[in-house]
Amino acid sequence: MEKMLNLKKLKQKSNYCWRVAATGFSFASFGIGGMAIAAVIAPVLKVTTSDPKKRQQYAQSIIKHSFKGFSEMMVKLGIMTYSVEGLEKLENSRQELVIANHPTLIDVVVLIGMMQQANCVVKESLWSNPFTKGPVQSAGYILNAGSKQFVEDCVSRLKEDNAASLLIFPEGTRTKKGVILNEFQRGAANIAIRANVPIRPVVITCAPSTLTKNEKWYHVPSRPFHIEVKVLDAVYVKDLLEDLTVGPKQVRELSRSFYKIFDEELS
Repeated sequence: MEKMLNLKKLKQKSNYCWRVAATGFSFASFGIGGMAIAAVIAPVLKVTTSDPKKRQQYAQSIIKHSFKGFSEMMVKLGIMTYSVEGLEKLENSRQELVIANHPTLIDVVVLIGMMQQANCVVKESLWSNPFTKGPVQSAGYILNAGSKQFVEDCVSRLKEDNAASLLIFPEGTRTKKGVILNEFQRGAANIAIRANVPIRPVVITCAPSTLTKNEKWYHVPSRPFHIEVKVLDAVYVKDLLEDLTVGPKQVRELSRSFYKIFDEELS
């Protein structure tokens, strides 16, 4: 019996060491891929395509397939698994405001890999990071610098003809370990009430919890983590607010309504 227990512990330790190494390899691959887009793909697109909009669409397509491939690589390496409920709603999403909670660093990669085409709101640190600035700038992702211009940029993008959906995380940052849901910032509600487009909630869980706020990449859990994605039916501002006037009160009410949708699903 003792020998069997020792073998089991050895197997668990070997598996853990493998997943630490595989996670490090995955992050290195992600960084190299980001620099390759900046150094090779972006210049090629600039030379071969004169239309800025088409360049952004091509870049978004490259990122989509890269993220899908990255997710599948992590699955094959034994780091994670994932499942989706309502995938067709996300694949067919066009000109919608897609709002999602943010429990782990990997969820944005999984989501963009599932969407046919997506615009995305990114924070300032990703805009200037040498590993990510190439992809996010080439794809025309929208910088969230906390200004009114950011909201106007999002609304304008959503109102373009045949616009791609816009992905935003209303929490503004990942949750910390042990926290289910952060309070929502009002950017998503500000965009929704002004753009008046369908809102597509996407609820994400990750178990065991990993890659949360302030958690290092090498803090891998005791077993492969599983990301579960649930794509809900679209909702509309008129269904959530009686008064559709654009003002601080309405934005607060709409933001609370968004939070309630996620809180009820996660509870």
